[in-house]
Amino acid sequence: MRTRHTPLGRMALVVAAAALLLSACGGGKAATSKSSSSSAPAAHRAGGTVTFAETPGNKPDYIFPLESSAYYTGANSEDFSYLFWLPVYWFGQGTQPVINKSLSLAYLPTYSDHGRVATVRLKPYKWSDGKPVTAKDVLFWMQLLKAERANWGAYVPGGFPDNVVSTQVTGPRTIVFHLNNSYSSLWFTYNELSQLVAIPQHVWDRTSLHGPVGNYAATTKGAKAVYNFLNAQSKDLSSYTTNPLWKVVDGPFKLASFSSTGQATLVPNPAYSGKHAIISKLVELPYTSNASEFNSLLSGHGPNVGYLPPEDLSAASRLTSSGYDMAKQETWSISFIPLNFRNPTAGPIFDQLYVRQALQYLINQPDYIKRLMHGAGWPTYGPVPTEPPTRYISSVEKTNPFPYNPKKAVALLRGHGWAIHPGGTDVCVRPGRANGDCGPGVPAGARMSFKMLVAAGSASGDAVAQAMRSSWSSAGIDVTISEAPSNTVFSTATGCLGQAPSSSACSWQMADDAAGGISWFYSDDYLPTGGELFAKGGTSNEGQYSNPRINAEITATHRSSSLAVFYRYENDLARQVPVLWIPSTAGIVAWSKNLHGILPLSSVYSITPWMWYYTR
Repeated sequence: MRTRHTPLGRMALVVAAAALLLSACGGGKAATSKSSSSSAPAAHRAGGTVTFAETPGNKPDYIFPLESSAYYTGANSEDFSYLFWLPVYWFGQGTQPVINKSLSLAYLPTYSDHGRVATVRLKPYKWSDGKPVTAKDVLFWMQLLKAERANWGAYVPGGFPDNVVSTQVTGPRTIVFHLNNSYSSLWFTYNELSQLVAIPQHVWDRTSLHGPVGNYAATTKGAKAVYNFLNAQSKDLSSYTTNPLWKVVDGPFKLASFSSTGQATLVPNPAYSGKHAIISKLVELPYTSNASEFNSLLSGHGPNVGYLPPEDLSAASRLTSSGYDMAKQETWSISFIPLNFRNPTAGPIFDQLYVRQALQYLINQPDYIKRLMHGAGWPTYGPVPTEPPTRYISSVEKTNPFPYNPKKAVALLRGHGWAIHPGGTDVCVRPGRANGDCGPGVPAGARMSFKMLVAAGSASGDAVAQAMRSSWSSAGIDVTISEAPSNTVFSTATGCLGQAPSSSACSWQMADDAAGGISWFYSDDYLPTGGELFAKGGTSNEGQYSNPRINAEITATHRSSSLAVFYRYENDLARQVPVLWIPSTAGIVAWSKNLHGILPLSSVYSITPWMWYYTR
């Protein structure tokens, strides 16, 4: 997921700043490990306020859980709405990206008719107004999703909910999904049912704030009207704490106060059907930069849960002296720079595989991790995360198909009709479609000159971006960098989706919304098949990359649980370079020494603050 989306989650934004802390993504919209212990020792004390640091430019700004690509971020889902409205399946057990059965709203699904029927049975939970959480609440989510699939950050044409022929409530807490094909139960559970969220039909199924609750979502027209109403309400940030819609929750927290700056105060939901929160308040705090967050930690008045920026790793002992414990967090995520294939000028150049390969050969990931990220990171060589270790990482990805090699990069460009001008700008001198020409759509005189929008706020992220710019320049690839807040970079990159190339929304060319952090968390798609990111029409496919062979290979991973099928997709996509792979930053999480329940750190970045507690 996300954001990135996702998004993370996702994603993403998904989403996408240096040293991301306990936030999720994606898609990818991603979920949680059970923090160190759910039962506090004898010396624990109930109550207390925990302050939690948001990362620069990555703040909650959308409360309705059905997030479009522009809002599909971990700040909006894992750190915010998921604490109010529970996903049907909660992911993250220890450090592994797997289902957490004890924290899920439903029992594990069952499959029948050769994988064509999936049955979900909910646990006996209640809404904060005392009403039971029922299968009708999940059906309501499906009705809105079916009507507004294009406004769901995890949507891929042909995927969920397109692959659901019908949904049937067969009991108060049982819902049955009839599918259009036989699917792998692993894939359908981890990437499709993982998208389900229970939302209060008895409160939200309406078309105006003061109008009656009905059964409007039962028709497509009515569902669209309900979605438009809820979407508009979610964009009204000033009403979050007064709007009656957002007061009915089934999660461990409810919202007490909210500021448009991103500061949010959450308090325990006394009617929560699971284990009640031990702390009395969670306050999420916005920061404008890594430096401001770090200085706040050093001041002794900083957040109780924060992060150590990678550029400040040498000062770790100062945080220990200031009363913090720390741990490294590697996440189920990848980082990359989207290329806008729809941009009228740069798009035809990015369409050429040799150009993308040349750009990738000039990115020295191991050097950046060691020299600029102080070792707090891991490389991205393809669509599957290289950390934490799982069976899904192939030998091809492990060994990097495009290790740093400036000579190969220059040879690729020169061999395809470009006059090389190191330190200047390469020019296409041999236009055409034949071998050795610049390629279809690239005119004579085309210049290897691009603009890259980079997320601001991270010194190490800035350093990596400048190092790439310098490396590209050595081969005559001129890249101009401009900075903007992470949310702005993300919304700019998603703005071209569905637009004509001539649209001003498609004027961006390269977008580094990771800037030394994370681009995509695999949430709500925990099996890393990448449909949202790389399939044609994927709602988080920012650059609108499309390859028929890759589309077919993605589909094959949905039908089979064979690792050979999965590796074929993974290896092909890594070699296709649909985006520029860049290193991810490991989060260095810092927390007050007397705060417990933080460990183990989840690889899918969702947080469980209702399990946190202080000791005396």
